[in-house]
Amino acid sequence: MSFNTSIPVDTVPTPNPDAIMLKVQETLVPTGTHEFGLSDNTDDAPLARALLEIDGLELVLIAPRFVTLRKASISEWPDLIPLAKEAMRGFIQSGEMAVFDKSGDIDPAQRGEIEGRIITLLDDEIRPAVAMDGGDITFVSFENGVVLVQMSGACGSCPSATSTLKMGVERLLMEEIPEVTAVEQV
Repeated sequence: MSFNTSIPVDTVPTPNPDAIMLKVQETLVPTGTHEFGLSDNTDDAPLARALLEIDGLELVLIAPRFVTLRKASISEWPDLIPLAKEAMRGFIQSGEMAVFDKSGDIDPAQRGEIEGRIITLLDDEIRPAVAMDGGDITFVSFENGVVLVQMSGACGSCPSATSTLKMGVERLLMEEIPEVTAVEQV
């Protein structure tokens, strides 16, 4: 079955050769990012389920207006991109929700003042830049001067993720928040 090709789905390369972004004009999720791999339960993520059914795709990161796909190293993008775009168009036409979010994030009021400053800096300065490369970075915790973050999407397995983390994220957080002594990925 072939879906309407008039729905624009733009392919955008990322610094990770095993990951690409598919940008759309429709809103897939209201906020945040949602990452799914082959072993994850996708019952509440119909878009991820549809994309992960494509043989050769290993990971799907769903953001408000893009999806980042990561492929197996033995797979080739020219084989996968047309199938992924067709799945995206079919999904958009279905009108379904991309992810039925049941997250239970901690209320910002329950976080400390330093954690709040870290999260604000991550959200305002760092996440938009990382998203441009098809990834996301989320705050996990702050303890004894060390900020733990999770990098996902194209950034999760990117060869340059360590330098991005140390040369970019860590440097900025340490400059802006003196209590931060290091940033590590979980």
